[in-house]
Amino acid sequence: MADEVINFENTAPVRNSGKKRKKKRAHPWAFPLGLIIALLSLIGLVTVILTGIGTVSYISYKAKNIDEYNKMLIPVVMNDPDMFDDITKADMNQLLDISIWSILKSDLSPDDYEYVDGNMIIPEEDVTAEYTKLFGSDLPPVHATVAGFGYDFVYNSAEKHYVIPLTGIEPTYTPNVTDVDKKSNTVVLTVAYLASDGWAQSADGSMVAPEPDKFVKITLREKDGNQYISAMQMTSTPEVATTQPAQTTTEPVTEPGTEAPAEETAAPAEENTEQPETAIAEP
Repeated sequence: MADEVINFENTAPVRNSGKKRKKKRAHPWAFPLGLIIALLSLIGLVTVILTGIGTVSYISYKAKNIDEYNKMLIPVVMNDPDMFDDITKADMNQLLDISIWSILKSDLSPDDYEYVDGNMIIPEEDVTAEYTKLFGSDLPPVHATVAGFGYDFVYNSAEKHYVIPLTGIEPTYTPNVTDVDKKSNTVVLTVAYLASDGWAQSADGSMVAPEPDKFVKITLREKDGNQYISAMQMTSTPEVATTQPAQTTTEPVTEPGTEAPAEETAAPAEENTEQPETAIAEP
């Protein structure tokens, strides 16, 4: 019994050692896969952040520019011009009318233009400059007397100027931009037309803006850093448009001529606080 020797060396330890080496080599692709997942997660996070920044920037763009668009569009929609799919198909008389009213609605001083026989004289070159600012150069202006609603802007071809009569008028419509859709080189504005004669008075004496008569899409094309009106097209009532009448405490009236063209404040995107009044300047 003393001669019986049991040797425990190189048995289980050898087998276990092999298993350990085998276990280490079981998933050689685990690390690169994890690295790829981590990189994709990082890329996804960056994309989400950039998308969020882009969304915030777009919202800020709309909020910042909507009041400016409303102001710019006052002379554009006030006399309800005809629709056109392309600026080359627009009515020249109406484009000139818009251009002259745009000058009258700017921050004019009483001495910016001379007066003859009680009429303001606007040089042809100023009308051309305003026309180009609004509509670009695809359709050059053809200067002629402008026939408006109850007034004429008489063109003097010899002196190359327009004679602006002194009279007070009530605009047909006021613009209210309800949506701004900015694309690569265009901006499409959805504009509600508010009738000037549609205002009502509430029980507390404040004025209530009317529901929009119609909606128009106005397309602005960008060129050389500027935006030009290239189309005006009828559209259906937007589902998200704000049509709830707004209130104002000042009753809109049409005033006679004053010392300088009275500038109107365009209605904000979601609330119109005052119906604008239009008057052509007196000296």
